[in-house]
Amino acid sequence: MSEESINTIASPSGDSFWDPGNYKRATKRIEDGYKLSNDLIELVQERADAELIYAQNLKSWSKKWSDSIQEGPEYGTSRAAWKGFTVEAAQISQLHKRIKSDLINNVISSIHTWQKDNYSKNVIHLKEAKSIDEQFKKAQKQWEKELAKVKKAKQDYFKACKLEKSKEKNPSKSTGNNLPMKIIEGRFAKNNEGVQAARKNYEKSLQEIKLCIPSYMEDMRKVFDICQHKEAQRLQFFKDVLLNIGKCVSLVNKDVLMPVYEELTRTIKNA
Repeated sequence: MSEESINTIASPSGDSFWDPGNYKRATKRIEDGYKLSNDLIELVQERADAELIYAQNLKSWSKKWSDSIQEGPEYGTSRAAWKGFTVEAAQISQLHKRIKSDLINNVISSIHTWQKDNYSKNVIHLKEAKSIDEQFKKAQKQWEKELAKVKKAKQDYFKACKLEKSKEKNPSKSTGNNLPMKIIEGRFAKNNEGVQAARKNYEKSLQEIKLCIPSYMEDMRKVFDICQHKEAQRLQFFKDVLLNIGKCVSLVNKDVLMPVYEELTRTIKNA
């Protein structure tokens, strides 16, 4: 028997998900999910702030030029045409203030609610990430013990083999020049017995760990499936949020826009 019997779940490079500790790439997604939800809140908040600043600038611009036109030399329907743009700006200002409110009241509030329902954050860690981490550790506990046995048995076997080969190459050095042949042969036989015993122990440990593979993989998959489910839920929620953001900021289907620009066009044409 060789170690190939366990290579299906333990890669030589140590990059396999099944290797002890490598499950942390799965638990990190939970921590990343919490961070990403904060990033998404910040993204939406900054867009809301930008909408408000634009609304305020439009309002200031509208008032400035409305007053200037009113006091200026233009008159009659031409004055109304000029002022049509200040009216349009004031109305669009209200639209962008509404976008800002929608982003905060609808989008950000929904993220906060989802975050509260899915994460329990304290100063040190996320409760959900810690829980998954403990479940993975429990699933790997017996496996790590079996791996340690295999490693120890392998080291003992290789050490015994190395010692035997060393004595075969230098029999006089390893046994002494003046010892009778019978004693020398006895020592070689004893070394060989040690090698065989180490080999049997190594093979036994490989057989035992091989028997653990099905239950180990099942336990690990159960915890991993929990991680997958949580990540799938996060991705779907984020997708819904991004669609909602797009709906909030889109000007294409805003009912208020068409009447605003129809009125502006009529005012100009009447000049």
